[in-house]
Amino acid sequence: MFKILKNIIQGLFKKFNLQINYANNARPRYIKAIDSLGINLIFDIGANSGQFASSLLEHGFKGKIISFEPTSSAYKLLCKNSTSFQNWIVHERTAIGDRCGSVKINIAGNEAVSSSILEMGNTHKQNAPASIYISSEDTRLITFDSIFNNYFTSDDKCLLKIDVQGYEDKVLEGAFKSLQNIIAVKLECSTVSLYHGDKTFEYYFSYFDELGYKLFDIDTGFSNPNTGQLLQFDALFLRS
Repeated sequence: MFKILKNIIQGLFKKFNLQINYANNARPRYIKAIDSLGINLIFDIGANSGQFASSLLEHGFKGKIISFEPTSSAYKLLCKNSTSFQNWIVHERTAIGDRCGSVKINIAGNEAVSSSILEMGNTHKQNAPASIYISSEDTRLITFDSIFNNYFTSDDKCLLKIDVQGYEDKVLEGAFKSLQNIIAVKLECSTVSLYHGDKTFEYYFSYFDELGYKLFDIDTGFSNPNTGQLLQFDALFLRS
């Protein structure tokens, strides 16, 4: 199965003229990309308790990070963790999507890591039983376009990181205008459907190719614990 998946991905890379840069450690790769591009403003959508932001800051990132998190329990930890860094700003608790209003978010049992606005699919439940939803809560919903200019200036070079458990396409719909000023996007992609109504990696590869972005890096993530099949990975796209 892994060989088949590998061949599919390689075929798509060839079709869209994409390349991957391989290295041994994902975090330094991102730091190198951020440094080389002169990125000084990062939008962290789906921050959870701040794992991504804190890792970048601990590796020496000197720019500004704006984090967004919709779940109340993770948001409290995010606010606490951000206090150690003056250049880390936490936006008020909200989900990011394709409209402004309110929405119900499902809370996962694995410290909200797999929480999503979408219903979880059987493949996700079977491969990560601890992530099954245990509750839900209402939260505010806004578009990225509606708040982008609150933080962006003409001197900024921006990276947009999106990790929202299947809701990435909705975030992008609400960020279409802002993407004109985004030079890099880090996105969680799935190789199979994990949430009802989600999109898989083929959609995003095509989407970013049409917008003039090229794949720069892949960091493997969630896999089937029994077969080793890759289920999710993080992709970094750079505007060409």
